[in-house]
Amino acid sequence: MLQSKLVYNDICRNDIMTKILDLPSKKILIQDLRGCSRVKNEIGNKDTNKKIKEWSLSIIGKTLNFSVVWLQGIVTQVEDGEDCVIINDDTGEATILGCSKFPYMSSKLKTGQYVLIIGQLISSGNCPVLRAIKVQNLNQMVDSQSTWKLEVMDQIMNVD
Repeated sequence: MLQSKLVYNDICRNDIMTKILDLPSKKILIQDLRGCSRVKNEIGNKDTNKKIKEWSLSIIGKTLNFSVVWLQGIVTQVEDGEDCVIINDDTGEATILGCSKFPYMSSKLKTGQYVLIIGQLISSGNCPVLRAIKVQNLNQMVDSQSTWKLEVMDQIMNVD
C-alpha cells in the first residue's frame, strides 16, 4: 500500500511538472515582478492538491498573465551550497531557489556569471523569489545581456 502511494505521488508530481514545462515562459524584468499579483484561478489537477500559481502584471497599459517566467541577469550572490542564488538584471534583484537540482549543469554557478533563469514565481515584492525550472550560463553568448531589455519590451508590446 505504501509503495503504491509513493508511486502515485511521484506520478502526480511528474504530472504537475509536465504541465509546468508545457506552459510558455514570459520574458520579464525583475522590476516588473515586484508589482505582480496572484490570480485566483490557478491551473491544476483536481486529483492532486498541487496547483500551478498564475500571476498577473500590468505594464504600459497591458495585462500579462503568466505562470512561468524567463529572467536573465548577473549572479551577484551564491548561497546555501549553490541551491540559492541572487541575480540582478539592472532593474532589481531576485532570489532564485533550487539551482543545485539540475544534474545536467556542467559547472557550478558563480558570482559574475550572466545566466538565464526559467522558473515559477513564488512571491513578488521588493526582492521576488522564484523556483528554478531551468538554469543556463549565457557567458558565451556575448550579445545576450545587451539585447535582453529589448527582447522583453518586444514581447510586452506584442501581447494581445
